[in-house]
Amino acid sequence: MLPKLSQDLTPERLNFPTRWQAVVFRNYRMISAERIAMVLECTVEDVEREAVRMGLRKGEYNPEWMTRGVVTVIRNNWYLLPYDQLETLLDYTEDRLSFILEKEDFLYYKLGDKKPICEKVVYAPLTADELAETERIAKLISKLDTSNRVYFDIYRDKTDHEPKYVTSSAGGSRGLHPYLTPCADPFIEDTRSHLPDSLLDDYAKYGINSLTVHGVLATLSPCPYDPDQSRDYKIRRKNLKDLVERAGKRGIKISLYFNEPRVIPGDKFEKYGRPELAGRITKNGGVSLCMEVEENRQWFYNAIKDLLEEIPDIGSIGSTNMGENPTHCLSSKRSASDQNCPRCANLPLHAGSITVCHLILKAVKDSGSKATVGCSTWQWTDEMIEEGFKELDPEISVSAISEWGVKTNIGGVPWEVIDYSIANYGPSERAQWIVKHGLETGHRAGLKVQMSCSWELAVCPYLPLFDLEFAHVKAVHDIGVRDLSLTWTLGSYPSITFDMVADFLNAPETFTLDKWYEKHFGKDGERVHEAVKLFSRGYREYPFSAYTAYHDPNNLGVSNRWSLTPNTNKTTMVNWTFDDPEYYAKPYPIDIYLNQYEKLLADWDKGIEILEGVDGDLAREILLFAKVAGNHFRSSIVHTKYVLAKRKLPESKDEMRAVIAEERALCEELIELLPQSTMIAYETSNHYFYTERDIIEKLVQLDGLEKELDNM
Repeated sequence: MLPKLSQDLTPERLNFPTRWQAVVFRNYRMISAERIAMVLECTVEDVEREAVRMGLRKGEYNPEWMTRGVVTVIRNNWYLLPYDQLETLLDYTEDRLSFILEKEDFLYYKLGDKKPICEKVVYAPLTADELAETERIAKLISKLDTSNRVYFDIYRDKTDHEPKYVTSSAGGSRGLHPYLTPCADPFIEDTRSHLPDSLLDDYAKYGINSLTVHGVLATLSPCPYDPDQSRDYKIRRKNLKDLVERAGKRGIKISLYFNEPRVIPGDKFEKYGRPELAGRITKNGGVSLCMEVEENRQWFYNAIKDLLEEIPDIGSIGSTNMGENPTHCLSSKRSASDQNCPRCANLPLHAGSITVCHLILKAVKDSGSKATVGCSTWQWTDEMIEEGFKELDPEISVSAISEWGVKTNIGGVPWEVIDYSIANYGPSERAQWIVKHGLETGHRAGLKVQMSCSWELAVCPYLPLFDLEFAHVKAVHDIGVRDLSLTWTLGSYPSITFDMVADFLNAPETFTLDKWYEKHFGKDGERVHEAVKLFSRGYREYPFSAYTAYHDPNNLGVSNRWSLTPNTNKTTMVNWTFDDPEYYAKPYPIDIYLNQYEKLLADWDKGIEILEGVDGDLAREILLFAKVAGNHFRSSIVHTKYVLAKRKLPESKDEMRAVIAEERALCEELIELLPQSTMIAYETSNHYFYTERDIIEKLVQLDGLEKELDNM
């Protein structure tokens, strides 16, 4: 089911004389010229000619954008094309687009859970005025479109591959989500495309013994409610089995991350013709499979049992059934507007999750598999934990997020951590209580920590915050927790961060950071450590809240679009930031929010200065990612200053010009940094947050904004 269309969304500001030029500019060399021509109802020659006329270099398109970069393509065209033309551009059916929007880590929500109404875009020859403006813009674009940036060449498999760092495994479970593995449909293709042997090798050498991969049950087993999803389940099983075998040779178990049973789109369920099986009806018209109905339970059990009988060496199934994706009838905190299943209306909130976990455990046992079963307490209330753990079978392990509930007082504003934070590490009192209560009720208990990077800033594969991360891992180890999940979809690049974690867990009594820095940087170890201390101290000033971490301008940085007219759109999760700093800065007053970033950057810039000139590839890599991070932190300040100044127009024209100059400098700096690493701006659930082309378009936009100011 596609997100609803909305007339309330402010249209995107055009940066080119015509709308069709934006389609060409954003998609040329990412999508084939043939497909762009189909969208615009023109010829391939038209597309090629107009791309060059706009200042772009002629070249072949990269087909990987259609798979490993499709989230980027969808985001760049969301405000530009209507659904039917977007489907043509991607060569998708409506069902396939709906599947990607829902299953690719709930992309529909990150895009705002609704789509602007876009007019059909069709090619037309340029008028004389449009041609003159295009020629002017092309002079700017041609200077910038060097095509120096390489995309997707992130972790190619090599027969002569040698892992960069070599450590051995310690006790307990140490898992993460693979760096390149998609969230929607990871098994539809050979998993070597996103989990090559070289990447598995490096994970094994870091002591990683578990990899968590999204599993959608209806794509892995026959599903009578939505048979279209199940059509290629045998292909997916074959690829999953191959991955299990390849990982197993390296001592790594594959864990399936389940948000199950998934809601069935209303139109699909209606075709099934069994309304008596329906549970809660979601706000978008989806249908929960009620777990109080025996037929639904039987399908769920049989689907898992059949999967495990064919692939018995799956390491574990982790159930997160109060997650972002609606699942059983009780998967959302109940309210009068949300709970409409009469069978579940009077059940305790934990009942649905307990039922799901027990069905998974029964399927595991009856299949003969040795897989373990885990239950995440993400979004569980204290009451659910207090009562639910008593009913949950002791063979099912429980887990919590280590930093969830940490109390903060940043800039004098009291708050607490929700979800992930590196700046404010755990274990929180609540996490410790969950572990203690889990152990007391007979369960194995683990903690999710967040290494390398978090949603505080996710555009680098890792940030040089090793001192903060060491403090977190040590604190978790000190309370006796040995089962760790080290990352979610972000932060899982096999970086020096995991070498530090492995070295500590292998020898916690003798490990010291000073020796570890010396191991990697020799005579410069002390200097690098001093820089990281400054990065870590500055990062503690990050104005953390769930609002800032998920909605701050940080992740799109300077690629966020600007305009001179008010934009009433609400900022979306880890995507676009609009004109609502009162929302994305919450709970911080805007002056405190800005001041905290200034404090962060004061130390961050000092750390960069110390690292300048340090020899060695690793030191230069750390410096590069520190510079990228600094650019993004500063972009949050500049974006906010722009919104505030815009509200005072026309009196603030000089102030606006000054802010535009700051943004231009950040754009130019980032364009210089991007070609130095193909990993910058990549995260597996968002693909590339932005491309070099997006930054070029922002510079075109800034040029246009200055001209508008001159004419006011």
